[in-house]
Amino acid sequence: MQIKLSLRVPLYSTENESKVMICIENLLGVQPELKRIDDAEITYLIAENLPIDVLKRLFNHIRQNFILDSVRQCMKRDYYSNSLVVPLHKQALFTNKIAFTTEGTSSPLGNVELIIQPDNCDKFLDWFVPKTEDGKELSPRKFSEISTL
Repeated sequence: MQIKLSLRVPLYSTENESKVMICIENLLGVQPELKRIDDAEITYLIAENLPIDVLKRLFNHIRQNFILDSVRQCMKRDYYSNSLVVPLHKQALFTNKIAFTTEGTSSPLGNVELIIQPDNCDKFLDWFVPKTEDGKELSPRKFSEISTL
C-alpha cells in the first residue's frame, strides 16, 4: 500500500514561529522542509512527502495510552474520500506531549493536522486504530506490519 503523509500547521501573526517549529519537530522528530502558504490573516506551514516512520510515535502512543477507540472516532470524524486527518493539539506538542483533539478540545491556536493519504483508507484505519472489544485490540498489530498492508 502506498501512503502519502503531509503536515499542515496554522501560524498566526501573534505566534512565535520558533515555538511552532518546536511543535513540528517534537511530532516528527526532525525539522522537515516547509512551504508557506498565506491565507488572509493566517500563514500555513506545509510539509509534504514525510517518511512513513512519522506514524510510529503515534501508533505506539495510541496503544500505550489505551486510546484506540477515541482516536479511531477522531480520525473517522475527519475522514475524507482519499485521506484521513489526525488533528493534534499544538500547545501539547510544544511540551512534547501528544493530544488528539476533538470538536470540543481544539487548540485555540489551531490544530496541527497530520494528513494521511493511503491507497485504501478503510484498510489503513483498521490497521492503525483497529476496532476493539472492551477497550482491547482484537487483533494486536505491530508497526512493522505497515509494509504488508
